[in-house]
Amino acid sequence: MTLQSPVTQTLYAQLQEEASVFHAIIFEQGIAGSAYLNHANGHAYWYWQVTEPDGKLRRLSLGRDTPETRGLVERLKARKEEAGEAIAALKSTTRAFVASGGMSMEAAHFRVMEHLARAGLFRKGLVLVGSHAFTALGNLLGLRWGSQLKTSDMDFARALGISLALPGNAEPLDVLAAAQELDPSFFAVPQLDNRQPSTAIISRKTRIKLDFLTTHAAKETDSPRYFPDLGIAATPLRYMDYLLGGDNRRGLVVGSYAFPINLPDPARFAIHKLVIAQARRSETEAKSQKDIRQADELLAGLLELGLEDETVAALAALPAAGYPAALALVRRSQHRLEQSGDWLGQQLDRLAA
Repeated sequence: MTLQSPVTQTLYAQLQEEASVFHAIIFEQGIAGSAYLNHANGHAYWYWQVTEPDGKLRRLSLGRDTPETRGLVERLKARKEEAGEAIAALKSTTRAFVASGGMSMEAAHFRVMEHLARAGLFRKGLVLVGSHAFTALGNLLGLRWGSQLKTSDMDFARALGISLALPGNAEPLDVLAAAQELDPSFFAVPQLDNRQPSTAIISRKTRIKLDFLTTHAAKETDSPRYFPDLGIAATPLRYMDYLLGGDNRRGLVVGSYAFPINLPDPARFAIHKLVIAQARRSETEAKSQKDIRQADELLAGLLELGLEDETVAALAALPAAGYPAALALVRRSQHRLEQSGDWLGQQLDRLAA
């Protein structure tokens, strides 16, 4: 773990501001497509046509050729130009940010996440978790990781019931269908029990996998929870309520340009990694090692930034969330930490006193 340079941190702040300003232009209004005038039965009709990623042409009727319709066409063209200029500015700032030492996502992963963002996935209250969140949190905090591990997974989490509280969430989204617009080889990963709905999709071509996760109450079963507004189910996991229960942050997904994304509280993210590293089964030792390395770097970074109080609060919140026994799991992981182990051991001793 190292601190990003002042130049990189300044560029990130600029990128965050630009991404927030242009987010509505790019993702809420749309930029793809072009106007098309068709003549039929002695009349002229305007259409807005879009070429989908799979090559199929989709047309939206705008109406018969009238002054009002031509005005609409001009507004759509202006919007497309404005969005194009916004993306050009974002790409320029993003290139400078990455060149100065900022971290970015693999291009194939960014294309998938960008496409789903355009489809409206991140208006559904999802929080990015997993290794992509680790990278995004590093940029947010002004840190650069020494262990940028490759991953083929994208992990998204949402607490049960949160969709009911989201404004403007009436329009449902079919996650699989949206992903197939970009890559037709995406398919729903079947459960061992074929009566249960799928909680993940994967691309046969790129092997990129999207996992959907949710919270798990002690008295509930482990059965997947279906989210009608996403068209897919989510796997309920213990400790997920702890991870999502802190103050979530607004960070950036960085690829060829950047857009905003919800991220978990950094300190809770690190503590959660230490818990699940021990809760994993033995056949996932490689994942456990990755969890511990990421937690170690993140904890060391938080301490370097003077965020000790936030980290102590996240540790104390674990038993407060109903998981007092999880502190023993943290202790087992703590012995394997190279950078932050001594400090964390002291905090665990204080909690135990």
